[in-house]
Amino acid sequence: MPDPEYIAIILAATQGSRLFPLTSEYPGLPKHLLPCSPLTFSANDTSGLSTPLQRLLLKTHEAGFQRTIVAIHGEDTLTIPYLKNLYVVKSESSDTIDLEYRQHDNNNTSSSGVSVIRVVRLPDDCHGSADALRFLSTDVIEEGKERYIPKTSHAVVIPSDLILEGNLSPGDNPNDNASSQPKDECIISTLVNQHKQWSASSSGVTMLLTDVGCEDKDGIPLKESSKAKMGKFSRDEEDMEYIGLSSEVAPPLMGGLHAITTTASNYGGSRRVVLKRSKIEVEEDDGTGSTTKLIVDKSRLHDTAARRNSPYYPGSLSGMLNTATAPTASRDASPSLSLRTDLHDVHLYVISNWVFDLLHARPNMASFQKEVLPLLISRQFRGVEGAFGPTSWKNEDHRERLKRVLRGLDDETGGAGNGSNNSGRHDKISSLLQMYASAKASGGLGGFYTGDNEENDRPTTDKWDGTTPKSASTLASPSFPSTLHPYTVSAHVLSRETSTLILRACTIPTLLYGCGEITTKALKLDNATVTKLVPKGTQLNTKFNTILFPNCNVGEKVQTKSCTIGSNVTLGDRSKLNNVIVMDGAVIGENVVMQNSVVGTGAKIGDNCNLKDCMVGSNAVVATGTKTTEKGEAFHS
Repeated sequence: MPDPEYIAIILAATQGSRLFPLTSEYPGLPKHLLPCSPLTFSANDTSGLSTPLQRLLLKTHEAGFQRTIVAIHGEDTLTIPYLKNLYVVKSESSDTIDLEYRQHDNNNTSSSGVSVIRVVRLPDDCHGSADALRFLSTDVIEEGKERYIPKTSHAVVIPSDLILEGNLSPGDNPNDNASSQPKDECIISTLVNQHKQWSASSSGVTMLLTDVGCEDKDGIPLKESSKAKMGKFSRDEEDMEYIGLSSEVAPPLMGGLHAITTTASNYGGSRRVVLKRSKIEVEEDDGTGSTTKLIVDKSRLHDTAARRNSPYYPGSLSGMLNTATAPTASRDASPSLSLRTDLHDVHLYVISNWVFDLLHARPNMASFQKEVLPLLISRQFRGVEGAFGPTSWKNEDHRERLKRVLRGLDDETGGAGNGSNNSGRHDKISSLLQMYASAKASGGLGGFYTGDNEENDRPTTDKWDGTTPKSASTLASPSFPSTLHPYTVSAHVLSRETSTLILRACTIPTLLYGCGEITTKALKLDNATVTKLVPKGTQLNTKFNTILFPNCNVGEKVQTKSCTIGSNVTLGDRSKLNNVIVMDGAVIGENVVMQNSVVGTGAKIGDNCNLKDCMVGSNAVVATGTKTTEKGEAFHS
C-alpha cells in the first residue's frame, strides 16, 4: 500500500498546566481529555460532553486522512484506555497502538470509510514539538518497526487543545478583507489545498492564522484588557506577535494552466510570511529610553519582488510554464508588507516532508513554533540550502540528508529545479563537498562560511580556527552554494467571523470563550441541523443560549445563561449560572450563584455558594456558603 500524501499528527503530550486544577500532573488528567465540548463526536452518541481529542479525530477523519498519529506523553496512562473504549483495536505493543476509526450514520452503517489512528508514546527526551516530530520521523526506531512518518508524506500538525469548529460559522462578512471560509469546507482541507497551491517543491510550511481584532463603535482597535471585559477573545501578552505578510499570494498549481481557474473567493489565497516576532521581544525595554523599533531586512522585500518577477521563480507564471509568451496571471510586481498584531497563530501547520530532514540537521531545536518556524521564515529566500546552513555540511549524516532533499525536490520539478538550467547543480555541490573534505583532511577548515550566514553559523573570528596548523597554506574559502531551491512559508488568514470558532483552549478564559461561541453558533443553526450535532435528548435553550445534556436533574426556578451543562448533572433549586461550564456528573447545590467559572467532572458545590471567575477541579468539594474573593481562585480535591 503506497504511503499517504498527507498524514495528520496530533501532539497530545503536554499536561495543560494553565488549566489546573481541571488538569493535573501525570498520571493525572491531560488537557486533551477534558470533557468540555457541547458537540457530539458520533451520530449515535448519547454520552456526555466530548473531549478536544474526540473532536479533532473526527475532523481528521472527515478531512479524508487515512492515517492519524496521536503523540502522547510517556507517563500518560489515560489516553490509550480512553481511545480503546471508542475505537476498534487493530494491534498493540508496549509503546504504540493502532486503532480503526469507522464513521457511522444514523442507520449504523459506515458512511465515510475507515481511517487508522496510531497512538505513540514519546520518549523522555522529547521536551518540545520539534523533538516530538524529530522522533516520529526517525528512520530506524527499532528493528522490525517502520518509520511513523513515511519519508514521502507531508504532515498536518495539530495541537491537541485546538477548538476547530469553523464550519459552524453561518457565513462570513463580505466586507471583511480576510479570506473567506465556506461553511461546508473543512478548515484542515482548506489549509492543505493552500499548501498545494505553492507546490510541494516550493512550500516549506503553511500555517493557519485567525483574525482576533476588535474595534469600538468609532473603529478604534481595542486593547486585550478591553476585549476581555466585553467577553471577547483576548490574548495574554506572551501570545501576541508582530506578523508581516507580503501581498504576494500563492501561484497557480504547478503543471499547467488548469489551476489558474482556482477561485480565490473559495480559498482566499495564502500569503507569504516574511516576519513573525513576539511582541514582548520587539518591545522589550533595553533601558535606554529609546523608541521601540521593528526592523525588517530589506533583502526579504527585495528578494520577494525580484524573485516574483523572475521567469524561473516557481511563483511566477512564466516560471511554471517555462515560456515568456505564456498568458499572465494576477501578480504583484512590487509586493508590499502588511504588518499586523491582530493575527493569532493557533499552531496548526502543514509541513512539507523535507522539513523533517531539517529537524534532524538542527537537533538542538526543541520547539517548532519558537525555534524552527522563525528559522524557516528568515531563510526562505536563501532556499533549502540556507535553512540547513553551512554547519550541516560539516556532518556527514546531515550532508547526506541535504543531498537527498535536493534530489527529491529536483525530481518533483521534473529535473528543472527552480532555475532554467539544472545541469551541473549537484556537480557544483559535490565539488564543494570534495573541497571541504580535502580541507578537513589537511587541517585547513577554518573560514568555511559566507557573508550572508546567520549569527549561529558564523565563526567567532575571521582567522583560522585553533585546529588549523600555522604552517598550513592559505586555502580559498569555498562559497556556500547560492540559493537554488527557494521555498515559501505562507499563512492562510481566516475571516473574523470564522476565527471566533478556531482557538486553543489552553487557559480557563479561552476554554470558556470557546465553548460559549460553539454554543452560540450552534443554536443559531436550524433545528434539524443542530440536533445532528448534539447527543440525543439534549435540551437546547436558544433564548438563554444554553445547552443541557441528557439526564440532567434541574431543580425549581433555576436560571442558566450562556452555559454548557454536561450529562447527569444536578442543579439545585434557585441556582443561578452565567457563563459556566459544568462537566458530567457534577452537583450544584441550592441557591448557588456562579459566573465565568468551570466545574470539573464529579465536583460537588454546597448550598448558598457565591463563586465568580473560579475553577473547580474534578471530584472537588466546595463547602456550603463559600464565597470567592479573588479572581482565578481554584478548588481541587
